[in-house]
Amino acid sequence: MKNVIKIKRWEAGLKQYELAFLLGCSATYLSMVENNRVEATKEFKRKAAEIFGVRVDELFQVESGKH
Repeated sequence: MKNVIKIKRWEAGLKQYELAFLLGCSATYLSMVENNRVEATKEFKRKAAEIFGVRVDELFQVESGKH
């Protein structure tokens, strides 16, 4: 699973703790999601997509197999 949430956060000028507050999670959890250490919950994905005004699949993309 590849996500672009960190890029979207930077583009929006948000600090990690600010986005975490908007998402209703801890900055630690957000960091783990941004660094692909855990897979985000469905609710997290939905809220993040809503905040950035994009579809969930634009933020969280399934990586294809390596060739």
